[in-house]
Amino acid sequence: MSALAAPAPAQDKTVLGLEIGAQFRVPACGPGDGIFPSRHCFRGAPIHHKAWGANEYQVTLPRAGTPAYVRGDIKVFVIAGLVESVQIGTWGIEAQPGALALLTRKYGEPTRATQKKLKGMRSRFPTHYVEWEFSDFSVKYDGTTGSIDWGRIVVSTHRYRKLLEAHEKRPPG
Repeated sequence: MSALAAPAPAQDKTVLGLEIGAQFRVPACGPGDGIFPSRHCFRGAPIHHKAWGANEYQVTLPRAGTPAYVRGDIKVFVIAGLVESVQIGTWGIEAQPGALALLTRKYGEPTRATQKKLKGMRSRFPTHYVEWEFSDFSVKYDGTTGSIDWGRIVVSTHRYRKLLEAHEKRPPG
């Protein structure tokens, strides 16, 4: 099953309290933050992806206000101090109804949507793959990402997607 819609008008670019294209202002987690901090903070040193110039931060979310579909910390990719991409792990097929409802409420009807049953997983319910395209960023939701029943939401600037795609097309070595 596939559904197509025209690109939606500009939308709010905040994702779990982080704004795509804005300055990355999340502080490092401190000793008093614990496992479930009361604020956004990042843990450990950022991972530098030299090939496309991004720093990857593992951002811990406050328990209060974090949607139930979010699984663990989120990954935030920053270039020249700006948030270029946010990757959110989800709880897979079980989380699909809640994640899709919240994403559709925020971004409107998707630009593209497909669903399929994954035979190797013996799933009774189809996995949803949904995308929203806007003038300067996009949102991609994969209900599951492989043999493990985990899903993913990726919100990225078009600039970041192009940098990553160019890197992935390079020959190894």
